[in-house]
Amino acid sequence: MDKNRKMDVEKDETDILVHRLPSLVMRPVHRNYGLWVFRSGRGGCSPGHPLSWFRENPRRFEFFGISHMTAGKGIFWRPDAPVEEIHPGQCVVVTPGTIHHYGGVDGASYTEDTVNFTGELAVMMQRSGVIRDGVYDLGLSHRLLTVIELALEPSDHSQINANFALQKLLMELYNRRAAQTHLERYPQVNELVAQIRENPEKWWSITGMAEYCNMSDDQFRRVFMNRYGVLPKLYIDKLRLNKAAELLVETNLNIAEIAEMMGYQDPFHFSRRFKAVIGFSPQQYRREFVKV
Repeated sequence: MDKNRKMDVEKDETDILVHRLPSLVMRPVHRNYGLWVFRSGRGGCSPGHPLSWFRENPRRFEFFGISHMTAGKGIFWRPDAPVEEIHPGQCVVVTPGTIHHYGGVDGASYTEDTVNFTGELAVMMQRSGVIRDGVYDLGLSHRLLTVIELALEPSDHSQINANFALQKLLMELYNRRAAQTHLERYPQVNELVAQIRENPEKWWSITGMAEYCNMSDDQFRRVFMNRYGVLPKLYIDKLRLNKAAELLVETNLNIAEIAEMMGYQDPFHFSRRFKAVIGFSPQQYRREFVKV
Protein backbone atom coordinates (compact mmCIF):
# COMPACT_ATOMS: atom_id res chain seq x y z
CA MET A 1 0.00 0.00 0.00
CA ASP A 2 1.30 3.46 -0.93
CA LYS A 3 -0.85 6.10 0.74
CA ASN A 4 0.80 9.46 0.10
CA ARG A 5 -1.10 11.37 2.78
CA LYS A 6 -2.44 10.30 6.16
CA MET A 7 -6.20 9.97 6.50
CA ASP A 8 -7.98 12.43 8.84
CA VAL A 9 -10.91 10.45 10.27
CA GLU A 10 -13.34 11.12 13.13
CA LYS A 11 -16.90 10.25 14.12
CA ASP A 12 -19.62 12.86 13.84
CA GLU A 13 -22.58 13.42 16.20
CA THR A 14 -24.57 10.66 14.44
CA ASP A 15 -21.77 8.13 14.97
CA ILE A 16 -20.84 8.09 11.27
CA LEU A 17 -17.12 7.92 10.50
CA VAL A 18 -16.17 11.06 8.56
CA HIS A 19 -13.10 11.08 6.33
CA ARG A 20 -12.03 14.72 6.29
CA LEU A 21 -10.37 16.78 3.59
CA PRO A 22 -6.69 17.37 4.33
CA SER A 23 -5.79 20.59 6.12
CA LEU A 24 -3.24 21.48 3.44
CA VAL A 25 -3.98 24.56 1.33
CA MET A 26 -4.84 23.85 -2.31
CA ARG A 27 -2.07 25.01 -4.65
CA PRO A 28 -2.87 27.62 -7.34
CA VAL A 29 -2.45 25.03 -10.11
CA HIS A 30 -5.21 22.92 -8.58
CA ARG A 31 -7.46 25.85 -7.72
CA ASN A 32 -7.19 27.28 -11.23
CA TYR A 33 -7.84 23.90 -12.88
CA GLY A 34 -10.61 22.96 -10.48
CA LEU A 35 -9.23 19.51 -9.57
CA TRP A 36 -6.86 18.31 -6.87
CA VAL A 37 -5.74 14.69 -6.46
CA PHE A 38 -4.61 14.98 -2.85
CA ARG A 39 -4.28 11.32 -1.91
CA SER A 40 -3.82 8.01 -3.70
CA GLY A 41 -2.87 4.43 -2.98
CA ARG A 42 -1.55 1.42 -4.92
CA GLY A 43 -2.22 -2.20 -4.08
CA GLY A 44 -3.96 -1.62 -0.77
CA CYS A 45 -5.43 -4.79 0.70
CA SER A 46 -8.10 -5.03 3.41
CA PRO A 47 -9.73 -8.11 4.96
CA GLY A 48 -13.28 -9.22 4.24
CA HIS A 49 -16.23 -8.70 6.60
CA PRO A 50 -19.80 -9.98 6.87
CA LEU A 51 -22.55 -7.75 5.49
CA SER A 52 -23.63 -6.78 9.01
CA TRP A 53 -20.24 -5.12 9.57
CA PHE A 54 -20.83 -2.67 6.72
CA ARG A 55 -24.18 -1.64 8.23
CA GLU A 56 -22.56 -1.19 11.64
CA ASN A 57 -19.68 0.93 10.28
CA PRO A 58 -21.18 3.65 8.06
CA ARG A 59 -18.88 6.36 6.80
CA ARG A 60 -18.86 9.38 4.51
CA PHE A 61 -16.17 11.32 2.65
CA GLU A 62 -15.75 15.08 2.40
CA PHE A 63 -14.22 14.48 -1.03
CA PHE A 64 -14.62 12.32 -4.15
CA GLY A 65 -13.14 8.85 -4.24
CA ILE A 66 -12.48 6.12 -6.80
CA SER A 67 -11.52 2.62 -5.70
CA HIS A 68 -10.50 0.20 -8.45
CA MET A 69 -10.64 -3.38 -7.17
CA THR A 70 -7.89 -5.44 -8.76
CA ALA A 71 -8.36 -8.68 -6.79
CA GLY A 72 -10.75 -10.22 -4.29
CA LYS A 73 -14.51 -9.99 -3.78
CA GLY A 74 -16.33 -6.96 -2.47
CA ILE A 75 -19.57 -5.08 -1.98
CA PHE A 76 -20.66 -1.44 -2.07
CA TRP A 77 -23.14 -0.77 0.74
CA ARG A 78 -25.38 2.30 1.05
CA PRO A 79 -28.33 2.56 3.47
CA ASP A 80 -30.73 3.85 0.80
CA ALA A 81 -29.73 1.63 -2.15
CA PRO A 82 -29.43 -2.07 -2.97
CA VAL A 83 -26.11 -3.68 -2.06
CA GLU A 84 -23.90 -3.91 -5.17
CA GLU A 85 -21.31 -6.63 -5.68
CA ILE A 86 -17.80 -5.59 -6.75
CA HIS A 87 -15.71 -7.90 -8.91
CA PRO A 88 -12.07 -7.57 -10.03
CA GLY A 89 -11.89 -4.97 -12.79
CA GLN A 90 -14.72 -2.88 -11.38
CA CYS A 91 -14.43 0.42 -9.58
CA VAL A 92 -16.48 2.20 -6.93
CA VAL A 93 -17.14 5.93 -7.25
CA VAL A 94 -18.16 7.81 -4.10
CA THR A 95 -19.20 11.46 -3.93
CA PRO A 96 -18.93 13.80 -0.92
CA GLY A 97 -21.51 13.21 1.80
CA THR A 98 -22.67 9.77 0.62
CA ILE A 99 -23.11 7.41 3.57
CA HIS A 100 -21.57 4.14 2.51
CA HIS A 101 -18.95 1.47 3.00
CA TYR A 102 -17.18 -0.77 0.51
CA GLY A 103 -14.64 -3.54 0.85
CA GLY A 104 -14.09 -7.27 1.02
CA VAL A 105 -16.98 -9.51 2.01
CA ASP A 106 -17.50 -13.03 3.35
CA GLY A 107 -13.86 -13.46 4.30
CA ALA A 108 -12.49 -12.43 0.89
CA SER A 109 -9.88 -9.68 0.82
CA TYR A 110 -10.24 -6.47 -1.18
CA THR A 111 -7.20 -5.27 -3.13
CA GLU A 112 -7.46 -1.81 -4.65
CA ASP A 113 -5.86 1.20 -6.28
CA THR A 114 -7.42 4.43 -5.04
CA VAL A 115 -7.60 8.11 -5.90
CA ASN A 116 -9.16 10.82 -3.72
CA PHE A 117 -9.83 14.25 -5.21
CA THR A 118 -11.75 17.48 -4.80
CA GLY A 119 -12.26 20.82 -6.57
CA GLU A 120 -14.85 23.01 -8.26
CA LEU A 121 -14.62 21.11 -11.55
CA ALA A 122 -15.44 17.86 -9.75
CA VAL A 123 -18.44 19.53 -8.10
CA MET A 124 -19.69 20.80 -11.48
CA MET A 125 -19.22 17.33 -13.01
CA GLN A 126 -21.29 15.91 -10.17
CA ARG A 127 -24.03 18.52 -10.65
CA SER A 128 -24.21 17.76 -14.37
CA GLY A 129 -24.48 14.01 -13.74
CA VAL A 130 -21.02 13.04 -14.98
CA ILE A 131 -19.85 11.84 -11.55
CA ARG A 132 -22.29 9.59 -9.69
CA ASP A 133 -22.03 7.07 -6.88
CA GLY A 134 -21.95 3.49 -8.08
CA VAL A 135 -20.03 0.46 -9.30
CA TYR A 136 -18.60 0.63 -12.83
CA ASP A 137 -16.58 -1.60 -15.14
CA LEU A 138 -13.04 -0.29 -15.58
CA GLY A 139 -11.05 -3.33 -16.73
CA LEU A 140 -8.38 -5.49 -15.17
CA SER A 141 -5.40 -3.29 -16.03
CA HIS A 142 -4.35 -0.77 -13.39
CA ARG A 143 -6.14 2.22 -14.94
CA LEU A 144 -5.58 4.56 -11.98
CA LEU A 145 -1.79 4.19 -11.99
CA THR A 146 -1.28 6.92 -14.61
CA VAL A 147 -3.21 9.39 -12.45
CA ILE A 148 -1.42 8.24 -9.28
CA GLU A 149 2.09 8.48 -10.74
CA LEU A 150 1.48 11.90 -12.28
CA ALA A 151 -0.08 13.21 -9.06
CA LEU A 152 2.95 12.08 -7.03
CA GLU A 153 5.24 14.25 -9.19
CA PRO A 154 4.97 17.74 -7.63
CA SER A 155 5.61 19.91 -10.71
CA ASP A 156 2.72 22.00 -12.03
CA HIS A 157 3.09 20.27 -15.39
CA SER A 158 2.56 16.81 -13.87
CA GLN A 159 -0.31 18.03 -11.71
CA ILE A 160 -2.14 19.39 -14.76
CA ASN A 161 -1.60 16.12 -16.60
CA ALA A 162 -2.81 14.13 -13.57
CA ASN A 163 -5.99 16.21 -13.53
CA PHE A 164 -6.50 15.76 -17.26
CA ALA A 165 -5.98 11.98 -17.01
CA LEU A 166 -8.49 11.81 -14.15
CA GLN A 167 -10.99 13.94 -16.07
CA LYS A 168 -10.70 11.65 -19.11
CA LEU A 169 -11.28 8.59 -16.95
CA LEU A 170 -14.36 10.16 -15.33
CA MET A 171 -15.75 11.00 -18.77
CA GLU A 172 -15.11 7.42 -19.90
CA LEU A 173 -17.11 6.08 -16.95
CA TYR A 174 -19.91 8.55 -17.71
CA ASN A 175 -20.05 7.61 -21.40
CA ARG A 176 -20.10 3.88 -20.60
CA ARG A 177 -22.94 4.40 -18.16
CA ALA A 178 -24.90 6.56 -20.59
CA ALA A 179 -24.44 4.08 -23.45
CA GLN A 180 -25.56 1.17 -21.26
CA THR A 181 -28.58 3.10 -19.98
CA HIS A 182 -29.61 4.05 -23.51
CA LEU A 183 -29.37 0.45 -24.67
CA GLU A 184 -31.34 -0.95 -21.77
CA ARG A 185 -34.19 1.58 -21.56
CA TYR A 186 -36.47 2.68 -24.37
CA PRO A 187 -34.52 1.17 -27.30
CA GLN A 188 -37.16 2.60 -29.68
CA VAL A 189 -35.89 6.11 -28.85
CA ASN A 190 -32.40 5.08 -29.97
CA GLU A 191 -33.84 3.77 -33.24
CA LEU A 192 -35.80 6.99 -33.76
CA VAL A 193 -32.76 9.20 -33.20
CA ALA A 194 -30.74 7.06 -35.64
CA GLN A 195 -33.49 7.64 -38.22
CA ILE A 196 -33.48 11.39 -37.55
CA ARG A 197 -29.71 11.62 -37.91
CA GLU A 198 -29.73 9.61 -41.12
CA ASN A 199 -32.56 11.64 -42.68
CA PRO A 200 -32.48 15.13 -41.11
CA GLU A 201 -34.70 16.51 -43.89
CA LYS A 202 -37.66 14.35 -42.81
CA TRP A 203 -40.31 16.20 -40.83
CA TRP A 204 -41.64 14.55 -37.70
CA SER A 205 -44.61 15.49 -35.57
CA ILE A 206 -44.50 14.85 -31.82
CA THR A 207 -47.34 12.36 -32.24
CA GLY A 208 -45.49 10.60 -35.07
CA MET A 209 -42.34 10.26 -32.97
CA ALA A 210 -44.31 9.12 -29.93
CA GLU A 211 -46.14 6.48 -31.98
CA TYR A 212 -42.81 5.26 -33.42
CA CYS A 213 -41.63 4.73 -29.81
CA ASN A 214 -44.95 3.24 -28.61
CA MET A 215 -45.47 6.05 -26.12
CA SER A 216 -47.97 8.79 -25.41
CA ASP A 217 -46.98 12.30 -26.48
CA ASP A 218 -46.32 13.40 -22.88
CA GLN A 219 -44.30 10.29 -22.01
CA PHE A 220 -42.23 10.67 -25.17
CA ARG A 221 -41.42 14.33 -24.44
CA ARG A 222 -40.42 13.45 -20.87
CA VAL A 223 -38.21 10.48 -21.84
CA PHE A 224 -36.55 12.42 -24.67
CA MET A 225 -35.90 15.45 -22.47
CA ASN A 226 -34.38 13.31 -19.71
CA ARG A 227 -32.08 11.58 -22.18
CA TYR A 228 -30.94 14.43 -24.44
CA GLY A 229 -31.52 17.55 -22.35
CA VAL A 230 -33.68 19.28 -24.99
CA LEU A 231 -37.21 18.81 -26.31
CA PRO A 232 -37.49 16.61 -29.43
CA LYS A 233 -38.48 19.36 -31.88
CA LEU A 234 -35.57 21.56 -30.80
CA TYR A 235 -33.21 18.57 -31.04
CA ILE A 236 -34.29 17.99 -34.66
CA ASP A 237 -34.02 21.69 -35.45
CA LYS A 238 -30.49 21.89 -34.05
CA LEU A 239 -29.43 18.71 -35.87
CA ARG A 240 -30.88 19.94 -39.16
CA LEU A 241 -29.51 23.48 -38.85
CA ASN A 242 -26.04 22.34 -37.75
CA LYS A 243 -25.94 20.27 -40.95
CA ALA A 244 -27.10 23.33 -42.91
CA ALA A 245 -24.28 25.34 -41.32
CA GLU A 246 -21.77 22.76 -42.58
CA LEU A 247 -23.21 23.02 -46.10
CA LEU A 248 -22.98 26.82 -46.01
CA VAL A 249 -19.27 26.62 -45.23
CA GLU A 250 -18.26 23.58 -47.28
CA THR A 251 -20.31 24.01 -50.49
CA ASN A 252 -21.35 26.69 -52.96
CA LEU A 253 -25.04 25.75 -52.74
CA ASN A 254 -27.32 28.73 -52.41
CA ILE A 255 -29.51 29.21 -49.35
CA ALA A 256 -32.72 28.07 -51.07
CA GLU A 257 -31.03 24.82 -52.15
CA ILE A 258 -29.72 24.15 -48.63
CA ALA A 259 -33.14 24.94 -47.16
CA GLU A 260 -34.76 22.43 -49.50
CA MET A 261 -32.14 19.75 -48.70
CA MET A 262 -32.92 20.18 -45.00
CA GLY A 263 -36.66 19.82 -45.61
CA TYR A 264 -37.67 23.49 -45.40
CA GLN A 265 -40.18 24.35 -48.13
CA ASP A 266 -39.89 28.07 -47.40
CA PRO A 267 -36.34 29.55 -47.50
CA PHE A 268 -37.49 32.54 -45.42
CA HIS A 269 -38.72 30.22 -42.66
CA PHE A 270 -35.37 28.39 -42.89
CA SER A 271 -33.49 31.69 -42.49
CA ARG A 272 -35.57 32.70 -39.47
CA ARG A 273 -35.03 29.34 -37.73
CA PHE A 274 -31.33 29.36 -38.63
CA LYS A 275 -30.82 32.74 -36.97
CA ALA A 276 -32.89 31.76 -33.93
CA VAL A 277 -30.94 28.54 -33.33
CA ILE A 278 -27.43 29.33 -34.66
CA GLY A 279 -27.31 33.04 -33.82
CA PHE A 280 -26.46 34.29 -37.34
CA SER A 281 -28.50 34.57 -40.48
CA PRO A 282 -27.35 32.09 -43.16
CA GLN A 283 -25.75 34.95 -45.15
CA GLN A 284 -23.87 36.22 -42.08
CA TYR A 285 -22.77 32.71 -41.15
CA ARG A 286 -21.33 32.10 -44.62
CA ARG A 287 -19.48 35.45 -44.58
CA GLU A 288 -18.05 34.84 -41.11
CA PHE A 289 -16.92 31.25 -41.45
CA VAL A 290 -16.10 30.52 -45.09
CA LYS A 291 -12.33 30.39 -45.52
CA VAL A 292 -11.14 32.78 -48.19
